[in-house]
Amino acid sequence: MKIPSNDEILTLLEGLDWQVADDLESDVLEFKPWLKDIKENMTIALEITVCFANHDGGVVVFGVKDRTPGRSMAVTGCRRYNLQMWRSHLYDNIRPRLDGIVVEELPVPEGMLLIVRVPKGTAPLYGTVGGMFKRRVGKSCMPVDPIESQRSRVSQGFLDWTAMPAESVTPGTLDPIEIARAKNVARAFNPKSGLAELPDLEFLMAIKAVDRGQVTRAGLLLLGRADQLESLVPQHLVQYTYEVSDTQLARNDFFRSSLLHILERITEILTGPINPEREVSVGLFKLRIPAFPVDVVREAFLNAVTHRDYAQTGKVLVRHTAREMVLSNPGGFVGGVTPRNILRHEAVTRNPALAEMFQKLGLVETAGIGRRRIFIPLLSFGKRIPRYDTDGFTVVLRLFDGTFDERMAKLVAQWQKDGRDVGLDGLLLLSYLREHAHLDTQVAADLLQVSPDPARDILERYCMAPYSLIERRGKKTGVTYHLQRAVAADLIGKAAYTRIKGIDPLRYREMIREFVSQHGSITNRECRALLQLGESDSARTLAGRYLTRFAQQDGFLIARGKGRSRRYIKKS
Repeated sequence: MKIPSNDEILTLLEGLDWQVADDLESDVLEFKPWLKDIKENMTIALEITVCFANHDGGVVVFGVKDRTPGRSMAVTGCRRYNLQMWRSHLYDNIRPRLDGIVVEELPVPEGMLLIVRVPKGTAPLYGTVGGMFKRRVGKSCMPVDPIESQRSRVSQGFLDWTAMPAESVTPGTLDPIEIARAKNVARAFNPKSGLAELPDLEFLMAIKAVDRGQVTRAGLLLLGRADQLESLVPQHLVQYTYEVSDTQLARNDFFRSSLLHILERITEILTGPINPEREVSVGLFKLRIPAFPVDVVREAFLNAVTHRDYAQTGKVLVRHTAREMVLSNPGGFVGGVTPRNILRHEAVTRNPALAEMFQKLGLVETAGIGRRRIFIPLLSFGKRIPRYDTDGFTVVLRLFDGTFDERMAKLVAQWQKDGRDVGLDGLLLLSYLREHAHLDTQVAADLLQVSPDPARDILERYCMAPYSLIERRGKKTGVTYHLQRAVAADLIGKAAYTRIKGIDPLRYREMIREFVSQHGSITNRECRALLQLGESDSARTLAGRYLTRFAQQDGFLIARGKGRSRRYIKKS
C-alpha cells in the first residue's frame, strides 16, 4: 500500500466525524494520541519506526486519538516537543542506522500534528539499542520471532554469538589434541604468559574457553572435536582452493575441524612450493620475498574467522591463485567500519570472545594492529595495496602478488636495516608515487583514509626529516607532492625521475599547444590527463588556471562555453 502524503492525511482527518482514526489506519499508517509524558511519546515513535522499517515503511501521526469519535475530541495536536531532539533520538537508538527518517510538523485547525515518516529498511532486520525487534503485520506491530531477532543482533554485532555457552559440551568432552595444540600456540606466540604450563582446566578458564563452568562457543570452535563441530556448528566451514588457471583447481580442501587445526593446515600448505619465494640482494644480506607472506595470510585468516557472522550459513573461503589471495567471510562490516575507513577506524569485532581467545594465545593484537600486520609487509615488498570490499553481506580481502617491485623492496629493507621506519602512511605514499608522478591533498586523503586537513599534515611531515620522502611544489590550491629526488632515484630510477621532473609548467604551454593543434580543442579534463595532474578539485583548479592564462595572457587559446562544458580552441 502507498504511504499517504500529508495532503492525503489531511483528507483522511476530514472523515473523523463519522469514524474513528483506528478505522483509517493501515499497514503503512498509524495514528497516536499525544501523551503528557514527552519521553513516552518518543519511546512509542521509536518502536513504531522500527516496526515500519522492518516492513514496507510508513508514517506515524501524533496528536490524534485513535479510538475517540468526533474530530473535535480526537484531534488534540502536540505540544512542548523539540524536532531536533526527536530526529536525534530516532537516529541514535536504531541499529543498524536507518537513514531517511523524516520528522516534521503538519498544521491543522486544532493545533500542530507531529509526523514521522519511515522508509523501508534495507537491512535484514532493525531493532532498538535496547534489543526490541518488531515488524508491521496488518495494523499492528508484532514482536519478531526471538530466534530471528537473536540472529539479527548477532549479524549486526550487538550480541556475541561466540560468548554464549556451547550446548551439551563440557570441558571433559573437548579434544585433548586441540587443547595441546592451543598450548603449543601459546608457548610459541605468548611464552611470557605462562599459559602453556597450566593444567588443562585452568588453561581453558584462563583463555575463556570455559566461562562460569560452561564451555563457550569460542572454546568449541578452537578446541572442539570434529564431530562436535559438525553437529553443533554446521555453519562452521573453511574452504581453501588453489587455482592454476581459470578452469583448473590444483587443490580444493574443505575444513570443518578446529580453527587452530585449520590455521596450521593452511600454514603448512603455504610453506611449500605452492607459495614460491624470490631472493633479492640488499647489500651483504639476502631478502627472501614470498609470493604471499605466511604471517600476512595468517593474520588475514584470523580476521576472517573472527569477524564472520556465525548466525549465517556460508563459509570462509581462501581462494589462492598465482596473482592474488582472496579471503571472504559471511557478514558485512559492523560498528561503522567500511572499506574507506578500515585503516583508521577503531577496531570493532563481531565476536569479541573469539578475538580475546586469539589475543590471549598471542595470535592477534588489539587496537587494529592486525591491519598493519597485513598492509605493512606487503607494501614493504613493493606489492600492491591490499583491498577490502563488501556488499553488506560478505567481506572480501584481496592480497596481490602480481606487481612485485624489487626497487621498493630493496629500498625499504635497507631503511629497516638502518633503523629507519617510515610507517604505514609513508609506505602508502611511496606505493602510490612509484606509479604516479605526484599527488595532491585530496588524493592523499583518500589514500590515507583521513580528511584533507590531517592528510595535509601527514604530507608535510613526510616532507621533513627524519623522513624526507616527498617534496612540495606549487602554492595554495595548486600544491602537489612529488618524490624527493634521492628517494625517486632509488625507487623509480634516475631516468624516470628526470622524465617526470621535466613535465613542469615550463613545458605545459608547448604540450597544450601541440594537443590543440592535433585535436582542435582541449577541455579541463583533457588538460589534467595530459599534464598528469590527477582528478581532484585542486587539480581541476590548477588546470583551469593554466588554460585561462594561455587564453588571456599568452593568447593562443580561445574559451568556448561555460562550466564543465567549456572547451578551449586554438586562436586562428
